[in-house]
Amino acid sequence: MNRTLFILGVIVLGLTSCKTYYMTSNSFKQQLQNIDPNKISDAYDTRLGLAGIALKGGKNFYNGIDKIKVTDKNGKELEIPVTTKTGIRLTDKKGKRVQLYFDSVFLRDSLVYGSKSHFITLPVTPMNIESLTKIEIQ
Repeated sequence: MNRTLFILGVIVLGLTSCKTYYMTSNSFKQQLQNIDPNKISDAYDTRLGLAGIALKGGKNFYNGIDKIKVTDKNGKELEIPVTTKTGIRLTDKKGKRVQLYFDSVFLRDSLVYGSKSHFITLPVTPMNIESLTKIEIQ
């Protein structure tokens, strides 16, 4: 009985501990404008420690953004730190969703690129920033 309660508690804690923030397409585009996509592949990222160096030679998509401006569910504007665990979920007009790590996201022309993993390169099909209907940050 105690084990069941413990597992239930862990599940509830896991579901409630991630706070979701939002961003408009214009705000997202503006915050990604200052990234030079040609330098992303040259970024030497050791934030993942020895595992990152061993698996990727220390290289990782890293956009250099350390803080982003978002809004909470009530519309209050906040500035939150970007960590290796900060995720972004993009939803387009057709309902297609993609989840990425925010620190791997960059913009080239009007297409959003990024990676689903820090350990192995798992790029996704780029999404047009103009077709995004919802941008969620966790």
